Amino acid sequence: MYTHYFGFNEKPFTLTPNPRFIFLSRHHREALAHVIYGINNHYGFIELIGEVGSGKTTVLRTVLEQLGESEYRCALIFNNCLTTLELLRSINQEFGLDASSEFAGDLLTELNAFLLHENRQGITVVLVIDEAQNLSPEILEQLRLISNLETEDDKLIQIVLAGQPELARLLALPVLRQLKQRISVRYRLKAMNRDETDGYIRHRMVVAGETGGVSFSRLSLLLIYFYSKGLPRLINNLCDRSLLVGYGYEKRLITVPLVLRAIIELYVSVPVRRMGIALYVILFLTIGIFFLVTANGTVRNSMHTVVDRKPAPAFEHKTTVMTRSAALPAADIRRKRISQELCTIDQETVHNFACNAILRALGAPPVRNYDGHLTVPDLFTRIAEKRNLRVTELNGTLSAAVGGNVPFLVKTTVPGEFGNYCIAVTSHTNKQALIEPPLFGSDRLPLQDLELISSGQYYLVSKKSVPIGSSP
Repeated sequence: MYTHYFGFNEKPFTLTPNPRFIFLSRHHREALAHVIYGINNHYGFIELIGEVGSGKTTVLRTVLEQLGESEYRCALIFNNCLTTLELLRSINQEFGLDASSEFAGDLLTELNAFLLHENRQGITVVLVIDEAQNLSPEILEQLRLISNLETEDDKLIQIVLAGQPELARLLALPVLRQLKQRISVRYRLKAMNRDETDGYIRHRMVVAGETGGVSFSRLSLLLIYFYSKGLPRLINNLCDRSLLVGYGYEKRLITVPLVLRAIIELYVSVPVRRMGIALYVILFLTIGIFFLVTANGTVRNSMHTVVDRKPAPAFEHKTTVMTRSAALPAADIRRKRISQELCTIDQETVHNFACNAILRALGAPPVRNYDGHLTVPDLFTRIAEKRNLRVTELNGTLSAAVGGNVPFLVKTTVPGEFGNYCIAVTSHTNKQALIEPPLFGSDRLPLQDLELISSGQYYLVSKKSVPIGSSP
């Protein structure tokens, strides 16, 4: 309706996951990296959790697009309200196998033969299940049994479970504890921030062919962000209706009143045309509350940034009030940013990545599934011992750990659910460390930044035949 009026080639804010409109925020990119990492390293089970409308399906479709047919065989299952037999039939059907049998054993035999054949060809088989929070415990247990199809040293099928936060509660059930222990890679997808929300809206308008026929005011973008909380589906709903309202009023600038009208039309059950003056009362009250909340947040932020709590003379006010960034040393700001970035990743996933990175750096086989929570150094020391590796604890400086010339784990000052986070350093230069897991989208971190979050405890890992301090 409004596309021609505003100069679009198509509607920019449809709810269908069109690949041409894909916009990956930082958290979407991290989720994508975690899923692909888990698949490529054959961890068996990967978990992706996100709120309704957070973009999980977008991430999954992007994953499937990046997995080439020459190296991967992929299946995506949406309809998860199935019985165990129906699930097996759906899996076989998606992989092009015989799915006619009435017996689960026959279907598993067919699937196992297919997986063995693909494994011999060097092809990775991937099963993606969306909306997995709707699966019953019986179905999830069947998936665990399917994951038991393996060779002596490799998982034959990689299973991605994607769902809403209810999936985490489902997997926490005692009857599913074996399955939960097998999930080695986890990521919780978070909503977009304010800047990413603005970029998302602009991106979709450009892809739809926008040529300047319509724009959103800065305050309307702020309102859309506060209302949607950065969730793509809510953004699409509200922006689409806002453009429709703007078209109805023949406006080419989408302002706060137009967005508020769109909110009312979307979420007030009384027809707008019957609301009369009540509509405008609600409109202006909402505007007032919106700006009051915004101003209140600004005041609270200002209160937190006062250096001296005592009242200051009027002529000193500008010198005693400063931003938090200006009040803190640059090193403290960097330390806080790195700590926050590390905390965005599930701690078990961090230790999983870190410890397997150390094992790979020393040519030792990685661990596919951990029996319980991977703790450092206890469980990792036992894992290293089985691979003829020596773990040496060092209490000292980062430069001393670097001088060992072997890969090592850094125990950080960042607290987590299972003690402090540990990250791996597999190699280094004079100024940078090659780390695992990646932070800020990079696997390299300046040594001076790494030292900022170091607790002073390091675990140096080497082959028992190679002394620490010699070239690995």
